[in-house]
Amino acid sequence: MLGISYLFLDPEYMNEVNATSMFILGFFAGLFSMSFQITNYILDAQKFTFLGYLKRPFGKFVINNSIISWIFLITYLVTFFQFQFKNGFQDHVQISIEALVFAIAYIGIHILLYLYFRYTNKDIFKLFAHNIDQKLTQKKVSKINVLRPLKINPFKSGIRVDSYFDLYSFSFKKVDTDIAYDKSYLVKVFDQNHLNAALIQFLSLLLILLLSLLKEHPAFQFPAGASIMILFSVLVTVTGFISYWFRYWAITAGIFLFLLINFFVKKGVYDTTYKAFGLNYKGKKAEYSLKKIREISNVNNYHNDVDSTIVILNNWKNKFKNQKKKPKMVFICASGGGQRAAVWTLRSLQVADSITHGKLLDQSILMTGASGGMIGMCYYRELKLQEKTKGIKISQNKAFYQIARDVLNPVAFSLVVNDLFFRTRGFSFGNKQYEQDRGYSFENQLNINSGGILWKKIIDYQTPEKKATIPLVIMAPTIINDGRKLHISAQHVSYMSNTLIDNKSTLRNQRQKSIEFRRLFKDQEGDSLSFTSALRMSATFPYITPNVTLPSIPEMEVMDAGLSDNFGLGDAIRFVYVFKDWIAENTSGIVFLSIRDSEKEREIETNEKNGIVDKLFNPIGSLYQSWDYLQDINNDNLEDFAKGWFKNEIDVVDIMYTPRPKYWKLIQEKDIDAQQLDEIYRIERASLSWHLTTREKESLKRTIFEPNNIAAIKKLQELLE
Repeated sequence: MLGISYLFLDPEYMNEVNATSMFILGFFAGLFSMSFQITNYILDAQKFTFLGYLKRPFGKFVINNSIISWIFLITYLVTFFQFQFKNGFQDHVQISIEALVFAIAYIGIHILLYLYFRYTNKDIFKLFAHNIDQKLTQKKVSKINVLRPLKINPFKSGIRVDSYFDLYSFSFKKVDTDIAYDKSYLVKVFDQNHLNAALIQFLSLLLILLLSLLKEHPAFQFPAGASIMILFSVLVTVTGFISYWFRYWAITAGIFLFLLINFFVKKGVYDTTYKAFGLNYKGKKAEYSLKKIREISNVNNYHNDVDSTIVILNNWKNKFKNQKKKPKMVFICASGGGQRAAVWTLRSLQVADSITHGKLLDQSILMTGASGGMIGMCYYRELKLQEKTKGIKISQNKAFYQIARDVLNPVAFSLVVNDLFFRTRGFSFGNKQYEQDRGYSFENQLNINSGGILWKKIIDYQTPEKKATIPLVIMAPTIINDGRKLHISAQHVSYMSNTLIDNKSTLRNQRQKSIEFRRLFKDQEGDSLSFTSALRMSATFPYITPNVTLPSIPEMEVMDAGLSDNFGLGDAIRFVYVFKDWIAENTSGIVFLSIRDSEKEREIETNEKNGIVDKLFNPIGSLYQSWDYLQDINNDNLEDFAKGWFKNEIDVVDIMYTPRPKYWKLIQEKDIDAQQLDEIYRIERASLSWHLTTREKESLKRTIFEPNNIAAIKKLQELLE
């Protein structure tokens, strides 16, 4: 569902899946494999004491311990072939070349490190060559016989080894169990080998530090799969280091180290917070309390904001003053869902706006939603603004593939080489300095993908929204501290937080539903907030785009808008409620255009017998899987209630991402049950990720022309005409 396997089976580098991306992935997969081997050698080589009297002990250890590495390589290549052949976006020759390149890179790093250890590691003969040579010149005996009289105190490993594979003779050789070992000599051999291996591990960590300095260069933003391999290599190295130095106390030392780091983080020695760019974090912090919330949500602000928005509504109305019939007012609501939702929302708006000859955006007053859907929606809005004000127009195809470009690679790379260890670089936004964390990597890549047109402050949209040149946008990330919404808009929208009693001079005595961002953070330069930071706050995805911490006391932490309303319909209906009289009088009705990256109804899954583990996790998993359904039920209720209090027509149009394979007609001719159909949908459906494969992009592109979506767009066209 999250598309993690695609990061390895369809790795993208510099916006392409090719031999280069496969080479990089193969190289770091090989590095992980060698980190595994080196760590094993450091921890376990002394258990196989016979290695101490063999030439090149490290090489023999690696060769005889490489079964897991070879199984991984073969399994990966088989899976890669199956995946690429099944999706069919590359020919067989190209797939074979890419697989070969991966294998060469994977095996190549093994060979390079093997050669390094071969010529730098000392075995017992090299370490004591002078003494041995003297004895050999005095007596014609084998090297093994020379070692026998050197016995001081044998030590045993407790692990029985009868034979080992020797690469040079390409055969299995028996272990000579009669040889006596000089413990002091063997310890020196292993210690010297361990020192050499530890040096390689240190250089690996140094490489990560170097990469963190170069992460802004596109050439060093490796495929996300490669970043994961780097992370695995580091984890193996660090755990191996702790295990080697602390031995039986390793678990205790690990717990102590974790608590120590946690202490430093709590005391602010190591900063793990992620900031919203444009805000002032160095000055006075905003007061975040019930008193302050009520203070900014007062009656005067409410009336002022309503009056200001009425001006916008009148400007919207004036666009249609030459029409005889009152226009429909459109509210566009887009669901969240990562890159999938962003691309689907853009594609839906492109086609729907084109078929309605531009009426869709012209008649839209408000855009709401969550996560990726909000990104795709705001990108399309900015394209229309560029077209109207600057005459700049890009083709639909170009815009589609721009927003579909990978975002995950730089974010994952920043996580591994920067956020987990050292935040080494900064950047400036306006007159303020911030760290280049993975939040920055997300925004920077989003700006690159969109051609830089979203690299603005939220206040930059105030004038075009006031003139009704483009629809209003209200973002609503969720405040973790108390569950309220944080409404971010270029306009003041305190009316989204509370409701007036009938006398219009008193607010209802009820819980504040949300907090208005610009008023709360006025002294922290809230108007200067980066628009992409606002989008990032609405699109927080666990472990990928981290939660944003805002400059307040206590610190306010926000996450994905989808937590409270993944479809944005609640905010749209609230807006209608506030201005219901004006809208009823000046329009012929309203249309809620709901762009969803999922079906509204899906076949009920068959429950299988659950084990103990399933029973432990099912309550949480079931709640997560049903979250969208719960929100749908709530939104449907809101729609029903709205039809009761709104004195005009309300229409709802759903455009849904319901992918079907190209061979759908053949499937329909066969007798397939609901469970099989659901499985087909799962395979065809794009994953919930910030990385899309070629197949997923094509699926998102063509699904807009499925019969259900064509019918929805035709309905929309009829309503707007």
